[in-house]
Amino acid sequence: MFLNYFDRFAVMQTSQNKSWTIAFVAVLLVVPTAANAETIEAFTEPYLRVALPSPENGVIEKVLVKEGDSVTKKQMLAKLDDAVLRSSLELALAARNATGALEISEADVEMKQQQLDSYRTLQKNGNATPRELARSEMELSQANARLQSVREEQELRHLEYQRVKQQIRQRHLESPIQGVVIAIEKQVGEFVSMTDPVVMQIVQLDALKAVFSVPRRAAIGLESGQMISLDLGYDGETCPGEIVFVSPIANPESNTVRVKVRIANGKREIPSGVTCRWTLPSRSMEATPITTQVSRR
Repeated sequence: MFLNYFDRFAVMQTSQNKSWTIAFVAVLLVVPTAANAETIEAFTEPYLRVALPSPENGVIEKVLVKEGDSVTKKQMLAKLDDAVLRSSLELALAARNATGALEISEADVEMKQQQLDSYRTLQKNGNATPRELARSEMELSQANARLQSVREEQELRHLEYQRVKQQIRQRHLESPIQGVVIAIEKQVGEFVSMTDPVVMQIVQLDALKAVFSVPRRAAIGLESGQMISLDLGYDGETCPGEIVFVSPIANPESNTVRVKVRIANGKREIPSGVTCRWTLPSRSMEATPITTQVSRR
């Protein structure tokens, strides 16, 4: 029976016990190579999704875009009412530009310096006492201190002016990304509060992402920057993708690793929300040598 399964055998007969010994050596059983390719699915999504908030309470004065509009980074999209702040800005500007106190202090310092120089000349000629000279020096020091105080006040007024300008700028809502407006949550005249600050939703579509749950055994060797091939939609159109994140931890329930892939979409030809399939690299089982010896007496 064993002759059907092995490549070589030897039969040996001895004169003492008349028994047969069948030895089978150098037997190699090879398990055939088996393809183990696996395909996993995800969906394309906007690479970024931003819920644009207002940093301050206020009433919407203008909405400058509508749903579906393409926007650029730093483009102004909406504006809160800023009438009160603009009045404050005018006052701050006037205070910043006021120079009367500064001119008076500078003139006072100059006069006190001249008086001190005169006392020093008089003292050399014996016409001024040391007490008069000391008093003049003290008056000059006080005048310099008043001038420094005025200059510091000027700097504070300048900073106040910049602060009000920044407050007005915060009431101008700008897009943080280049993308498309997909929802406007607040209309003109509505109040925006810190408990409900979102004004509109913006998505980035010139790049998409797909987040896959990759079996842990297949995730070995995957790393950021690696390029892969993806099949999109029902037609299976192929496009490249770049791995941008491989989670360092696995989900213990599913034994999978989260992998995020970036898909370039500069012309916006790939829609968001379509099926995205990734055929993982094939793995094969290696041939296993097994040596067996069977004896029969």
